[in-house]
Amino acid sequence: MTAFKKQILLGVILVILANILAFALHQGLFTNIAWVLYGLLWIVHPVYPEQMDAKKGCLASWLAGAVCILIGLMTRFVIS
Repeated sequence: MTAFKKQILLGVILVILANILAFALHQGLFTNIAWVLYGLLWIVHPVYPEQMDAKKGCLASWLAGAVCILIGLMTRFVIS
């Protein structure tokens, strides 16, 4: 398994666990925190598929991280 696939899988697990926690505790903030952490993971540790060159891959990874952080900051996930 490549580093790219591992990071995708880690993010999916992180978001699923945060959603379970948010549902159990009725606090949507956990989901927002998970999205911000997932975005930071892409910015701090930029990985990309092997088909991409290094420059475009890092730029795409940073952009994806910024989008994840924006989702976490702008969206209000509320469990009622």
